[in-house]
Amino acid sequence: MTKSLRVIELAEKLKISTHELIAVCVLLEISATSNISCLTKNDVEKIIKYYKQ
Repeated sequence: MTKSLRVIELAEKLKISTHELIAVCVLLEISATSNISCLTKNDVEKIIKYYKQ
């Protein structure tokens, strides 16, 4: 089973607000609507790639 990460946990690691991270999820068409939404490994990779651009 793949370990998932919650929006709030990833936001803390990236040092951004959860609101900003949820906005990026919407932009990347990732289903995350709240601080406690779970992100898959693939979702996390997409988000990190977005921030590295």
